[in-house]
Amino acid sequence: MKAALIVNLDKKEAFTVAERAVEWFEKRDKEFLIEKRAAYQLGQKKRGADYQQIKREADYIIIIGGDGTFLHSSHHFIGSEIPLLGINVGHLGFLTDVETDELIKALEMIDNNNYNIEKRMMLQTEHYRSEEKINSSYALNDYVINRDPDSQMLKIELYINNELVNNFRGDGLIIATPTGSTAYSLSAGGPIINPRQIKAILITPICPHNLHLRPMVISAEERIRIKVDSDGRSVKGCADGRQKNEIIPGDEIYISGADQELSIIKLPDRTFYTTVKEKMHLA
Repeated sequence: MKAALIVNLDKKEAFTVAERAVEWFEKRDKEFLIEKRAAYQLGQKKRGADYQQIKREADYIIIIGGDGTFLHSSHHFIGSEIPLLGINVGHLGFLTDVETDELIKALEMIDNNNYNIEKRMMLQTEHYRSEEKINSSYALNDYVINRDPDSQMLKIELYINNELVNNFRGDGLIIATPTGSTAYSLSAGGPIINPRQIKAILITPICPHNLHLRPMVISAEERIRIKVDSDGRSVKGCADGRQKNEIIPGDEIYISGADQELSIIKLPDRTFYTTVKEKMHLA
């Protein structure tokens, strides 16, 4: 199988790990590509490829960095069915759950066809203004609506399947996938959901001014509509921390389970709960 490497060169350790991967491929005379900027830095210019070439030619992709690197890179491969393997040189690393000292083991397991591919659900968001769609995006982790620090609390109306479900004031709202349940939503008090088993949508308020408002878990088949009112200052909507759009009073955000999925390589020697236990230091 032909691999491709994507490397966060802002992290020195990622560069070192990438060199080890290159050495492993070359010793075994394996075909591989490297994202062109990283290829130049690694002295592998002849193997350099842009994302379109990687998408055309690679059988699997190794992303060396943190979860942010994985999220940013993964958007190039939504719906492609090319599986992604994350090597963690960040902090927690729920998406990049293979540690750097496990790199060679992971490469050998893939070479021996000893791995699993998980299909992760995505969110699809649509931003409407005056009944006209002005933006759409996908999210693997979450879509977040948040106020600026110097603005007042937001007034948020939450509809599910066109039925008004809640009307509250707070700092914002997180709409997350099960994959994103261990990210920002968790920090805001949301539950952990096993993305390997369950397709669902999490709705987690951010600092609601309400004693009784709690996170909700709904079916991935349901559709959410959100209306936000503010004091006229900036409100942002952001998919996976990478695409920020200004939301003004009167705008409506529609969110549902997407028609595209992302393929992720998982090694068979760990479960989701093993990862949670190790990353959260639970036991």
